[in-house]
Amino acid sequence: KKLYGFNNFKIFEEIIMNLSAKSITGAKVQFRDETYRFGKHLHTSIELYLLKAGACFMDIGNQTIHCKEGDFVLILPHVVHSFYVEGNSTCIFSHIHFEPDVFSTIMLSEETEYPLSLMNALLFACNSYHHQKTDSIISGCITKVINLYHQETTLLDFAQINITLIKLFLHVLEIYEDSSPTAHTEIQNHYISFTLDYISQNYMNKIVQSEIADSLHISVRYLSKLFARYMGLPMSNYINIFRINKSIVLMDTTDMTLTEIALAIGLSSSQHFSKLFTDVINMTPSNYRKQFLSKK
Repeated sequence: KKLYGFNNFKIFEEIIMNLSAKSITGAKVQFRDETYRFGKHLHTSIELYLLKAGACFMDIGNQTIHCKEGDFVLILPHVVHSFYVEGNSTCIFSHIHFEPDVFSTIMLSEETEYPLSLMNALLFACNSYHHQKTDSIISGCITKVINLYHQETTLLDFAQINITLIKLFLHVLEIYEDSSPTAHTEIQNHYISFTLDYISQNYMNKIVQSEIADSLHISVRYLSKLFARYMGLPMSNYINIFRINKSIVLMDTTDMTLTEIALAIGLSSSQHFSKLFTDVINMTPSNYRKQFLSKK
């Protein structure tokens, strides 16, 4: 099936070494009531929600969505979001967390210079999140992943989880393709895919947008317009959010000081880091570390 300008899925040869990798970090059915509020946060994982009963609210980026029974929500990495229940409501939902690295190695094109990965295609389609009423494919995939996660005793179980998630992603992409006949052109996909990969590999250094544009042999103005159109925010904002997300991983997994973390993510000082973190999350990094992150 033609998808985002490409006619062939190069899946098998790309994932053969990673198919049994443990991508998933949590999968269960949860209950929340009106006392529950999880404030602004972000992470490197992808979150899936399937509301089984009740209702909740999610602030995702600069939008608020009201989720009701039967709703499916996919939240992509590096997106600031919150979750809360209001009034006298209760909420029961299936909740899955997983890391996207395994799926970033799956290529949807044969282009060798600027390949398009499955994860980047999902970013282009959904921007920051995807929200719809569930269907049989989505509900079936969610149920299967949760069941497999709680038995996960063999490499085949992990492989089945990853295959099921791939099926879910391709289903979401097909929904966007069917509803958007004017898909992005092939070369534009490659430009933004290259830019995203460049940021992920160089966030710890100074990133100069003109250097990315020069590598692609296009103007920086054209690249900036493309990036904003694809990703829904300016490249500089995306880089800042990406760095803050990396800082959260370091705060959660190391004993590094804020100054050390600032330097590790490509910022000049702890003051710059603290201001940027507060602008993105609306909370200082030290308070975030105490409130949201487990102490190691």
